[in-house]
Amino acid sequence: MNLNHIRHNLDLISVLIIYFIIGFFLINYYQYSLNADSISYITIAQEYLNRNFADAVNGYWSPLFSWLLIPFLPFSSSPQFNIYLARILSLITGVLTIIGINLLISRFKIDKTSKTLVLFSLIPIILSFLFGLISPDLLVTTILIYYLYIIFDPDYPNKKYIGILCGILGALAYLSKSYALPLFLAHFVLFNLIYYFKSTNRKKQRKIFKNLILGLTIFFIISGFWIALISDKYGKSTFGTAGDYNHELVGPQSNGDFVYYHGLIKPPNKFAVSAWEDPSYFKMKSWNAFGSWDNFKYQITLILDNVVKIINIFEVASLFSIIIFIASIIIVFKSNIKKTSKNKLIYLITTITLYLGGYSLVLIEPRYLWLVNILLLIMGFYLLNLLFEIGSLKGTVKNILLAFLILSFVVNPINALILNLDIGKDSYTLSEALEHYKIHGNLASNDEWRVTDYLAYYTSSKYYGQTKQNESYNNLKKELKVNNIDYYLVWGNSKENIKLSHDFKEVTNGTIDQLRIYSIKN
Repeated sequence: MNLNHIRHNLDLISVLIIYFIIGFFLINYYQYSLNADSISYITIAQEYLNRNFADAVNGYWSPLFSWLLIPFLPFSSSPQFNIYLARILSLITGVLTIIGINLLISRFKIDKTSKTLVLFSLIPIILSFLFGLISPDLLVTTILIYYLYIIFDPDYPNKKYIGILCGILGALAYLSKSYALPLFLAHFVLFNLIYYFKSTNRKKQRKIFKNLILGLTIFFIISGFWIALISDKYGKSTFGTAGDYNHELVGPQSNGDFVYYHGLIKPPNKFAVSAWEDPSYFKMKSWNAFGSWDNFKYQITLILDNVVKIINIFEVASLFSIIIFIASIIIVFKSNIKKTSKNKLIYLITTITLYLGGYSLVLIEPRYLWLVNILLLIMGFYLLNLLFEIGSLKGTVKNILLAFLILSFVVNPINALILNLDIGKDSYTLSEALEHYKIHGNLASNDEWRVTDYLAYYTSSKYYGQTKQNESYNNLKKELKVNNIDYYLVWGNSKENIKLSHDFKEVTNGTIDQLRIYSIKN
């Protein structure tokens, strides 16, 4: 790297240095942040590390994040340190995210000041992403950013084999999260068709068609390997079971996640903490939007509810998100901007619409929309530059709007990073109390599934889940004995405490507020 290259990328280098400094400072305050999904990704990585491949292959949790975590785990000394290592992996992923966004910005005509503002705004935004939950959402966002950088290239139709790289990135995105498979196929095919019909040159059209075929071929070769593995494991053709599970979860007859009502379930293998490591096997009531008129109306209502959730999520990301999106559509249809600039807005609008379309049918979580948040950030700055270019904005007004825009995108991430310091530490502290009483082995609880799952993870125990609600006391005792439960955790002032205290020893002597722990085997 020569001196000129360093000077040219000084802003990017500065951002990465500041990002790393703040990231390594904050990681100590987020080493307890955990959820059930995080535990699954970590334990699956442990299964790969211990060559337990049959159990590691999982149709619900996509494999790439766990694969990338494998080299870190030999350095771990405890379950808690696994979380720390997963954070380091996410911190490294964030570097690639920032570099990718820097490349993607180059596809749009954004002045240096605006580009610098975007880059520096990424520090709190990306840190808030990676310190939220341990998940592959930042990983899939990063991969798709690099894919968009390639597919948005105006010179894409002139490049012979660029489709191969698109196919590789699409497959990696799918291996990060199964939703990327339909997204990539729809997006890649659509954009190649756009390029194909925009071109009047037969030679260019042949290159575009060749890129399409090569990209799809590479994509299906790589992703097909994983599809074959999980299809064989579950005895049916599938590219991932998460979509089916979530579709049933939001169905008209759903009772919610199975872990809250199914009763006790043995974890599937010696590394799994709970049955949540593979929800694929637990079927809820299936439904089809076109199966009946009531189902169709329910699906429409679900879509509308999800649209409202999307709007709310975008308003949290930035108060200007919806304005940016609507303004971009208006400018595309009503302004006299250059065709190339208009096309870039169309590409962004199309990508965002496609991305949101699939999720609006089923389930929405804020972390699912990180890619869209980043695209809206870029779109906002690009929009201001276009308006300034065509004379709709004066320099002073533009600068004021830039300041408001940047603040709107960074205020909530900064606030979240501050408010969530040491999040989850209470569960870790409670697990230390359990260690003091040597509580370890097969656990069950009457309530608080998530917290008990965390306690089981920290104490290297097995969590069989919650007992059924309103179960008779005799059936409760039978269920605990049949499943070889060592300790039964009773949260709150349960009426069962009186009966349990007669039959089993309460090991903490009531020293833990709102929690009684009964030794079932002694």
